[in-house]
Amino acid sequence: MKHFIKQNNITNIIVASAGFKADSDLSSFSNIHFDRMRQLNISTDGFSRTSFNRRLIDEFDIIIGMGKEHKDYIQQEYNERIYLFNEVYKGVGSSITVPPPDKDGNYLVQIADMVDYINQAIPQLVINLNRMLPFKNGGIS
Repeated sequence: MKHFIKQNNITNIIVASAGFKADSDLSSFSNIHFDRMRQLNISTDGFSRTSFNRRLIDEFDIIIGMGKEHKDYIQQEYNERIYLFNEVYKGVGSSITVPPPDKDGNYLVQIADMVDYINQAIPQLVINLNRMLPFKNGGIS
């Protein structure tokens, strides 16, 4: 999304990224996402793994999670409602799931497909976010 808003000179949306397991060692697993993004000419320069925390809820007006487990966690831990990616994109409450590694390597294709799905959805996601304006602080996470 950062790439898209930069390429399209969109200034009313600020994007941050955070994860619940940002301190875990998933480096080889996570590189699959970055490799596919580079194949799509999407810069990943400056990316760093950031743990989700309360400050993000306070700082950003809209928090988007990939899966229902993210939504449930935020509700339980912070008593806050967040949106699922597919809720903002298509108006449906379905999760985007990261497939676990398997012995046959099928997850490599599934992760590439997931990156493609998210990348293709970003233009519509931005349109839908703009419909949700005004943001009180001017950003999303």
